This record gives sequence, C-alpha cells and structure tokens, in this order.
Amino acid sequence: MSAIPEFKNYIAGEWVAGVDQRPNINPSDTSDVIGLYAQADAAQTEAAIAAAQAAFPA
Repeated sequence: MSAIPEFKNYIAGEWVAGVDQRPNINPSDTSDVIGLYAQADAAQTEAAIAAAQAAFPA
C-alpha cells in the first residue's frame, strides 16, 4: 500500500498546511482514501481572500 498524498492550500504564492485535513474518498470504493486535503481556518481563509483581491483588483 502506498502513502496517501497530502495536499496543502496555495495562499499568496506559498503552499500552506491547513489546521486540519479532510479525506477525499473514492466514491466507487468508500474504503479507499485517495488524498488528504488541507482545511483552512478563518485566518487562512481571510489571507487567501486578501491575496486573491490583491492579485485580481476590481
């Protein structure tokens, strides 16, 4: 069995680990976790929004 890939959030040009991880489960085999995805907290979400607004001003 191979290691489960872990994915981070891309915020302001950097890969950032979340405060928690959520599994992505294969819908055809619910015992198969195909990845762990970072879950952002409120501060990381605010930072991502600010970075997006700076990158794409209205």
